[in-house]
Amino acid sequence: MEELSLAGRDLASFLTFTCVTNHIDDDTGKSKKTDGQDGLWQVCARLWRENPWMYRPEEVVGDSRREQLESILSDQAIMDGRDPDWWWQNAINLYEDYDSDPRVLLESKDYVDPEIKRTVSAERFLGLRGEKICPLWLRLMHEEVHPLEQIEQVSIPVDFHIVGITNKLAGTDFDRYDEDDLETLRNYWRVLCEKHGFVAVEVDKPLWLLNKYWHSAGEQYIRKQLTDVGMSN
Repeated sequence: MEELSLAGRDLASFLTFTCVTNHIDDDTGKSKKTDGQDGLWQVCARLWRENPWMYRPEEVVGDSRREQLESILSDQAIMDGRDPDWWWQNAINLYEDYDSDPRVLLESKDYVDPEIKRTVSAERFLGLRGEKICPLWLRLMHEEVHPLEQIEQVSIPVDFHIVGITNKLAGTDFDRYDEDDLETLRNYWRVLCEKHGFVAVEVDKPLWLLNKYWHSAGEQYIRKQLTDVGMSN
């Protein structure tokens, strides 16, 4: 995001449409790669640089560019068959109801997190309303676009890294593809955060980074913290 130097509506739209495409691949049944040059965020950053109109619903929908949108997204190896439809449908929602601006959606609900979540879940925000992506999108809106109230009520976005770090720290064997396991983890982190006064979606990124860099730095960091409080063997 930093390399694009986005702000305001452009930043909100980039984050929103990138989140829309951040789902389980329909062909492989696995999570899309998100980091690296061929990862989702870099692919979407390149799309912004080459075709910024894709992130502006008034140009996508208002100028009837669905076929062009489908052609561009279909050429991206990381996108599956659902992405053009989901991108288009979210563009329609924003164009028709929110002045083509995700910030207007936030403002329409007085920046109250649970109200925004209910709206996204009830309307046809395909992809964005998912149990993993909606909390992630809300966190990004909260951190990067506009502070949201009652953010503590949103569950942690449970993905590969949250499952991984929980298994490492707790000695568990949760399966990232098992819906019951994912729901258990949402409840686990909700209860843990409530008990210790944390906000679930705000601990998401530190946990995510701990797992991602576990072998190069994460495990060493945990060992140091335990040593500092006299708990390490």
